[in-house]
Amino acid sequence: LDLSSFQSTKDFISAFKGRNLSLNILINNAGIAWVPLTKTADGYESQLQVNHLSHFLLTLELLPNILETANTTGDGRIIFVASSNHTWVNWDPANMNAERSYSRKLFYPNSKLYNIMTTYALQRRLRNVGVTVSAVHPGVVDTELVRGFSDLSVLKFGAWLSRPALRSTKDGAATTINCAVNPELNTQEAFY
Repeated sequence: LDLSSFQSTKDFISAFKGRNLSLNILINNAGIAWVPLTKTADGYESQLQVNHLSHFLLTLELLPNILETANTTGDGRIIFVASSNHTWVNWDPANMNAERSYSRKLFYPNSKLYNIMTTYALQRRLRNVGVTVSAVHPGVVDTELVRGFSDLSVLKFGAWLSRPALRSTKDGAATTINCAVNPELNTQEAFY
C-alpha cells in the first residue's frame, strides 16, 4: 500500500473487499513528516495525502465492512494515529494544498489536525452503531519519521541526540493497541 497514490489505496481496498473478511479494527498509522515540498502524482502536497487524504479514503471505503462487523459484534474501532504536534498548527483552509505557501514544519501538524477533526466528525455520524473512533498520540517514538530531516542537519543531529529520551516502537505502539482492543474503550464516543 502506497499512501502517496490514490490508485494504490483503491487497489488495496479492492483487494481487501475481494477477500470477504470482517473488519473489526482499522488503524490509520502511516506518515511522513517535515519533507520538502513535494506533490504526489494525484496533485496533492505529500504530507496532506500520505498522512490524511489516503487514510480518509481508506476509512470511508472500508466503513461498510466495519459497520457490518460492528452490527454483529457490537464493537468496531477506527483509530487515527495523530500527534500532539497538531497544536502547532497554522491552519489556512485556502492553503491546505500549499497553493500559497509551504512550511514543512507546519504541514505535518496540519495533517494530524485533519485526522483529529475527522475523528470527531466520524464519531458524530456513527452514534449508536457500535463503532468507536479514536485519535491517539503515541508519544515521541524512535521511528523513521525523522527521515524527512535528511537535508536539515541541525534537526537531524537534534533527533539523534534526543534518541535516548524517545519511546521505543513497542512502547509507542502500546497506546494504539490499547485503543484497539481494550473493552473499556468501546464507548462509541470519540476521544483523543
